[in-house]
Order: sequence, then structure tokens, then C-alpha cells
Amino acid sequence: MTELMGSQEKNFFAGLVDFGFRHAVLGGFVAVVAQVVIGFQQTQSQGLVALVAGIPAFFVWVLLSRLLLELALIMVRTAEGIERATHTSN
Repeated sequence: MTELMGSQEKNFFAGLVDFGFRHAVLGGFVAVVAQVVIGFQQTQSQGLVALVAGIPAFFVWVLLSRLLLELALIMVRTAEGIERATHTSN
């Protein structure tokens, strides 16, 4: 019974920190498109600057978000490994 409760607790916390790479890419894309639209609404030159600067910024965002998500995954796996190693089997 306690094993069942432990797995439900792990699933709950895993769901809280389950940020997928697709969500990060979609969020970055929406932000760039919004900046470009707002820029073109103000002036044409600001829209072009937002478009030209937004594309490299989007790729940097994708790389950084992927890096941070991988680091978070490594930290969780390390914590799980430490937890398994420190628990003694009775």
C-alpha cells in the first residue's frame, strides 16, 4: 500500500515540473510573432527590426530553454539516484 502512495506522489510532482520542449518552442514563437505584430503596428521600421532581431533571438531562446530543461532532467535523475542509493532495503 505504501508503494502505491509513493508512486502517486512521484507522479503528482512529475506532473508539476513536466515542461516539455514543445511548450518552450511554442512560447518563444508566440512571443516573437507578438513582438513583430506590435512593431509593425507602431512603425514599419520597428516591425522590420523586430522581425530581423526576433529570428536569432528565437533560436537563442530555443537553445537556452533546451539546455535548462536538460539540466533540470539531470538534477531530477541525480536526486532519484541518490534517493535509491541511500535507502536501505529491509
